[in-house]
Amino acid sequence: MKTIHKITIGLLFMLCVGTTYAQNNGDGLKAKNGNIVAEKSIKPLRVGIKDGIPNIISINVEYVTELLGGRVAPTIDYNPFKFNLSDLEIKFSNIEFGANVYANDTGKGFYGGLSYASFNADVYNPEAEFDDGSFGPGNAKVEFNSINAKIGVKLGRTFYFRLELGYGFGSLPNEFITISQDGNSKQIEAIEDIRFLGSSGLPLFNFGIGFGFL
Repeated sequence: MKTIHKITIGLLFMLCVGTTYAQNNGDGLKAKNGNIVAEKSIKPLRVGIKDGIPNIISINVEYVTELLGGRVAPTIDYNPFKFNLSDLEIKFSNIEFGANVYANDTGKGFYGGLSYASFNADVYNPEAEFDDGSFGPGNAKVEFNSINAKIGVKLGRTFYFRLELGYGFGSLPNEFITISQDGNSKQIEAIEDIRFLGSSGLPLFNFGIGFGFL
């Protein structure tokens, strides 16, 4: 089985994680039009995890600011990950930072987001089959950056669930190249073999759970 296909199967398997969600109330008091009314805390600091493409179980932090009436929330995702898949040793990291803008001032519900992401992966194959017919250990490195546009929905306050869809615009590599340790041999595989990748970017999908604070 080709190296790129092994990686794809492993990552897709890791995406199969089920989640549930619940909602908690955090009531407070607020002056509105001269009257004291009860309101629910938006819990501006949110810390959770996301699972999806390309996050693959990342840590997410979001903070709702007072901008635009409490609708703008800077956010960051980070994922350092290392695992073995069959005979492959894979290390990758994905960092993404940007901001979400909520449709209302309750800190939940529908929102749109814009972010910048940087993805890096290193793959070590102890038994690579190179294009010249030789065998041996080899290393591959994949890097790409993207500008991500997303829409999402967040449900809940103290304990929340979120779902996001979008697209990452960026120049992706066309080939997955494994180079022998002596640098004399290569194994070249077309990334187009993976259906969800394209030359101009990739679709985004993730869901997450977490807790709100403050």
